[in-house]
Amino acid sequence: MRAELGITFGLFACCAVFSALGYWQITRGEEKHLMETRLEASLTSAPEALLKGSKPFTRVRVRGRYDLSHLFFIDNRVHLGEPGAQVIQAFRSTSGQGVLIDRGWISVPDRLFALTPLVTPVDEVEVVGLLLPDFGVGLSLESGQPEPTRLAEPMLLQQLDIKLMSRLANTERAYLLRLRGGEPGALTTKPFELPMRSERHYAYAVQWFGLALASIIIWLHLARRYLKDRSKSDG
Repeated sequence: MRAELGITFGLFACCAVFSALGYWQITRGEEKHLMETRLEASLTSAPEALLKGSKPFTRVRVRGRYDLSHLFFIDNRVHLGEPGAQVIQAFRSTSGQGVLIDRGWISVPDRLFALTPLVTPVDEVEVVGLLLPDFGVGLSLESGQPEPTRLAEPMLLQQLDIKLMSRLANTERAYLLRLRGGEPGALTTKPFELPMRSERHYAYAVQWFGLALASIIIWLHLARRYLKDRSKSDG
């Protein structure tokens, strides 16, 4: 009897966990769908001036200068089969507001980051781009280390860590302005894509709910067999 209770508890616990994960994926899917809607609307809208209250997934414009003392290379970025890096640089607006600029991709042969030529406008310019929020940082080999690796003057990071770069570059918010092609200071740019589309979250939700249903089916099968064996023993 004790074994049957343990199996019942375990299966119902699995069902509860799988159901919770399914509902969580549905919530994430709804959030991503909202992001996708705002992103599609921003592609056809006129750029707004960058303000403290500017919302992510909007096209904004800002006038100022690139901060030559705060430059970041994001390692392990491959484009068309060629190794390279994503270039993030601080930008100071004429009003004194700081923002991180995603300038795009550059080729870095032989991993010589310190010797990579990088042309940066030194005069005051106006740039237009897509304002992106902090999507968080996944696991990496640098997780748990106190400080990221430095190579010469730029800072080399293994992953895009907007909060860390914002703190080091002293920008006001942990946002990233992704340049469109042809903007002053833009390098090789690619269309922005969300880390995971809403359809993927909904598909994961179906899988989790399927596992929850499988737990119930297994419990019903075991319960039926237990009652059948119990009736035979009583007879």
